[in-house]
Order: sequence, then C-alpha cells, then structure tokens
Amino acid sequence: MAIGLLCVFANTSEVGAAEGLIRIVQNGVLKNNLVMRFQAEGLFTEKVTKFLNRGFTVKVEYNIELWRNRSYWFDRLDSQHSISYQINFEPLEKRYVCRRTQQGTATTSKTDKQLDEIIQWVTHPKFLMTTIPLGELNPQSKYYYNIEVIIATLTAENIRDLQRWINEFGEKDEEPSSLAKTSFKVVADFLSSKNHKKISMQSEQFYPYDLPKLSK
Repeated sequence: MAIGLLCVFANTSEVGAAEGLIRIVQNGVLKNNLVMRFQAEGLFTEKVTKFLNRGFTVKVEYNIELWRNRSYWFDRLDSQHSISYQINFEPLEKRYVCRRTQQGTATTSKTDKQLDEIIQWVTHPKFLMTTIPLGELNPQSKYYYNIEVIIATLTAENIRDLQRWINEFGEKDEEPSSLAKTSFKVVADFLSSKNHKKISMQSEQFYPYDLPKLSK
C-alpha cells in the first residue's frame, strides 16, 4: 500500500519553489481598536492550480500575531488570529468553491467559475481585521506584526478521500492489518509534509497610539 501511494504522488511531492510575499497594506485605529489589512502574492503557483484542477482540496492558512517589543526582555505575544481558506473545484458545475474560517469558525464562502476571482478573494482580503482593543496596549511600547501563511495541496480531506478510494479495492469484510494502517499513516504524513509551503514576514515596529485614525 505504501509503495502504491508513493507511486500515485510521485510527480506531486512539491507545492512549488516560487517565492511568496506578504505585506501589510493598512495599519491604523478604528473605533478604539487596532486594525490591519494585509495582502499575499505568489501563493498560487502553476503546481498549486494544477492540484486544484485535478480535484485536490487546497487550503491556505494565515496566522497573524501582534508582538510587543520589550527591549532587554523577551518580546511578548499580545494577540493572535487565524484565518483559513479551503478551496475545491466542482467539475460538474465547473466552478470553484472557497470557504473562509476565522478563529475556527466558518464565516463566509465564495463561488465563482473564474479561479482568478477566488485567488484575489483569498490573497487580497478587503476587510479590516481587528487585532486588539487599543486600551490594552502600552502607549510607550513599540509593536510589530508577524504573519505566517501555509498553503497546503495535500490536506486531511484529500487523505481521507484517498483512503476510501483504496479501501474499495479490498474485500469489504476484510479488516486492514495494523501494518497496513501504520504504512498508510507514515506515507500520508510524509506526503502532507512535502505538499506544504510556508511563508512568513515581520513588519516594521510601530507605536499604536501614533497610527492614523480610520473611518472605516
């Protein structure tokens, strides 16, 4: 089974080597809250879109952290937020479906027949994200953002689908051996790690109370 899985994914063990870029495009204060907006470039390489069009689930996860600079002490993590997007291609309808989740809770979704529209929605969010109330921050301290994005072309959903597909070739009443289960897990973990791309950035330091006041 393990050898078979490796053969299935022999040509799909990389997301792509293209460099990605994350940048903060808006940083300010709105209704006494620290808010920000970011954009990402270079995530959807040719290999990533090929995975998607072949029926694989593509997942993009953003982790946004706000750190307080404490000079001679260790910097302190004051705020952390996660935003994830799960993209699927529906071949019968010839459309892409993308679901957005924030802090583990599904918030909204977008459906479009044009992949470029979905990519724009994922990499150029239009909403301002509230990171922390301004009153919880030290007026005398500098802060900075650390943003990490992971794009995965072999997700847990894909692994489960693949396992169900493989089980169809076995006897219905036959219980998989412990060796077969272990082999599947080892290969699945290996393939998953090979099909993840991670990009990160650290912003310039700033004084929150010096940031511009935003109207919306």
